[in-house]
Amino acid sequence: MNRSSLISLAVSTGLGIALVADGDDDWTGFGTWGLAACALAYLVIGLCRGFSRRPAVLAAQAAGVLVFGALAGTALLLDPDVGRYVVAAGWLAHAAWDLVHYRANLVVPRWYALGCVVVDAFVGVSLAW
Repeated sequence: MNRSSLISLAVSTGLGIALVADGDDDWTGFGTWGLAACALAYLVIGLCRGFSRRPAVLAAQAAGVLVFGALAGTALLLDPDVGRYVVAAGWLAHAAWDLVHYRANLVVPRWYALGCVVVDAFVGVSLAW
């Protein structure tokens, strides 16, 4: 593992702890819309890095924004106890999405995807807990 990945792990672990330790139990704010924003970040970063020339990669990123955005929006329509678990599952699914990006090393830098895996897992587990 290279130095940037180690730094990413350390920083994202600290960020993950800070996000879940704030004691804010309201999952309908950052917990919900942060999920869609994270997917949108991958699309924007991919566009900035020139992946618009790769239609399949761009389509996958756009689909990710739609899926994670729909998941977040749907969770808000459900009973709050159920919606919370839907959002938690979404964050854990996004951690898997990040892991795919880490292994593919295409859309975002590997250190970014690795950091997102950690933060997303912290948020997902904290919401499910």
